[in-house]
Amino acid sequence: MIETDLTQDTDEVVHHAAYLAPRTLDQALALLGEQGDEAKVVAGGQSLLVFLRQGLLTPRYLIGLKRIPELARLELTPDGGLTIGAMVTQYALETSPVVRERFPALAEAAAVIASPQVRRQGTLGGNLCHADPTGDPPAALIALGAEVELVRQGSSRRLPVADLFRDYMEPAIEADELLVVVHLPAPEPRSGAAYLKYRLRGVDTALVGVGVGLTLAADGRTCAAARIGLVGAGVTPLRVVAAEAELSGREPTDGVLQAAGEAAAAECSPLSDTEASEEYRRQMVKVFVRRAAERALQRARGGDGA
Repeated sequence: MIETDLTQDTDEVVHHAAYLAPRTLDQALALLGEQGDEAKVVAGGQSLLVFLRQGLLTPRYLIGLKRIPELARLELTPDGGLTIGAMVTQYALETSPVVRERFPALAEAAAVIASPQVRRQGTLGGNLCHADPTGDPPAALIALGAEVELVRQGSSRRLPVADLFRDYMEPAIEADELLVVVHLPAPEPRSGAAYLKYRLRGVDTALVGVGVGLTLAADGRTCAAARIGLVGAGVTPLRVVAAEAELSGREPTDGVLQAAGEAAAAECSPLSDTEASEEYRRQMVKVFVRRAAERALQRARGGDGA
């Protein structure tokens, strides 16, 4: 049975939208298929409830996902990768021993989101579907080579995280699809990744956020592969492939890391706003790509990169 579960306080927030609480993924997908654009999916509510309070969204139905157990799983795969359900909270990612040890860049990104209260409520799936260009997890996930799994009735598909974002706050998710899982591949030998964020206050979103993942060749000196994700540097989170090319196949000297930062700054398209100008953000991209790459390189060489 799909229950209606709407408290008085929530009712005031959502302007009398009907709240539906499916207990299985099949039920949730059936509701999405039936209601289409008249429904919005609620994960932790970190972002959506703000829009509802402001009257920017007025759905007839809210489909809550909290009662679907499989969406809250956080587990290693047999090959050493990680499966993260869409309802896993930022706090769980920040504090998980497995994430902190094997995927520290993701733990770093989760740990700098807003406030502790928000991290306990907000979910990874909700963050990605919100598609905020200054949100932290996308940059770390791009650096880690993550994919998302999108499901609709009768089919599913997987996308690299870098391909999830169409435009400003517009994910590449259809009205009848749910983001159900984030898949992280097992870390390669001699690899390391890091996420660094620049912000003015502790609770602020990123002026610039950078995730860098590096894999060293068998010689332990040459960079065999690189992945760089940026947030706060365009209308969407983005992967900067020209900057990655500056690192791949080369020894990551100070000069090479500097060149990667400069290439990332040239490749991105930051916006100017009341917090920072476009040029200032470009300068910070240069600085933080280099710093994140240095930390990732330490980890690839066996250090903790603290």
